[in-house]
Amino acid sequence: MTRTTKKAAAKLNTAIAGAVKRFAPPESLTVDEWADKHRRLSPESSAEAGPWRTKRTPYLEEPMRAFTDPKVHKIVMVAASQVGKSELELNIIGYIIDQDPGSILYVHPTIDDARKFSRLRVAPMIRDSKPLKAKVHDVKAKDSGNTILQKSFPGGMLTLTGSNSASALASTPARYIIGDERDRWATSAGTEGDPWALAEARQATFYNAKAVEVSTPTIKGASNIETSFYQGTQERWCHRCPECGEYSEIVFDAIHFEPEAKRVRGKKVWSLKGGVSWACPACGCLIPEDVMRKQPAKWIADNPDAYKKGVRSFWLNAFSSPWTPWEKIVLKFLDAKNDPQRLKVVYNSAAERQTGCDCPYKAQGPPDLRGPSAFVPARLCLVVDDLNGEIDGAGVSSGGGLSVDG
Repeated sequence: MTRTTKKAAAKLNTAIAGAVKRFAPPESLTVDEWADKHRRLSPESSAEAGPWRTKRTPYLEEPMRAFTDPKVHKIVMVAASQVGKSELELNIIGYIIDQDPGSILYVHPTIDDARKFSRLRVAPMIRDSKPLKAKVHDVKAKDSGNTILQKSFPGGMLTLTGSNSASALASTPARYIIGDERDRWATSAGTEGDPWALAEARQATFYNAKAVEVSTPTIKGASNIETSFYQGTQERWCHRCPECGEYSEIVFDAIHFEPEAKRVRGKKVWSLKGGVSWACPACGCLIPEDVMRKQPAKWIADNPDAYKKGVRSFWLNAFSSPWTPWEKIVLKFLDAKNDPQRLKVVYNSAAERQTGCDCPYKAQGPPDLRGPSAFVPARLCLVVDDLNGEIDGAGVSSGGGLSVDG
């Protein structure tokens, strides 16, 4: 009988422990918990490189948690530019690879968009997050089998493609589908039809399939992401008024500012007198931006019954972004207000609701804009032709609607 030395026993125990660890079940984490523990923002793709902190963008916590809710099979996110919606998608991908592996179909508007995103965002995330680096081999590694558009990992594969690629959409089985910038997708994948319908068909054999649809909105009534939003819970990020305690969404209609313009080499240049404030629709009080930034906020659903169908939808505009001062949003509006095409871009990038113009002045004629505070109803209505292209500023009056200041 061979006697086992202490040294050999210790070596054997270490080997067994390593093997057991590899077969251990994943940690019981939600997406946001996983990101807080394992995700690192890469210096080449983030202005705030370092450990991910969900508290920096608290509005992303609930959409991330919805992904691990077994009752939810689809998440829709309508969001402004630069609020972190790409990080939402990346956190979900990282979570899947490390915690709940399966095949992922990540669809971008075009193949070129997919390649660019893979190089600039996906690859750095894998490199800088230890659990992911251990499971996804680098494209340059010998015998990795990975490419820019396909990355394998234990239990699954990440496939990145474009909405215009019929072959990838029609032939890749996927438990998970993530659609980025949905409103910029091709109307048809070649001759195969609607790209989203093709992608969803790839999930038919998965009882635990999940879909995530994300985009900034485009034209009201023709926006795919808007249609999906209204099929879900229709949740909006609402802030508490420090005066009355009511929770309301901060929208442009309720923003108060005093603009002034001067001519520089014949071109009108805008600035603001003082800061930007928000008028609470419940009590009418004007609250400065710096005060509202410190107030509690939460998601409030207009259609909570959609949860029973497994679809949660969220709408987030630019006023909630920690990186975008309200003054910057207002100045962009002022610079673009007399150019319908530029104004459309401002609205879309801010994910501001376009509820259509029902301004009574369309029928009655414009107010006298030469006064100090001509009143316009609480809708961001620009009747440029009627006003001879000379709306000199818009803000919320103490009466609760938009005012135009001369």
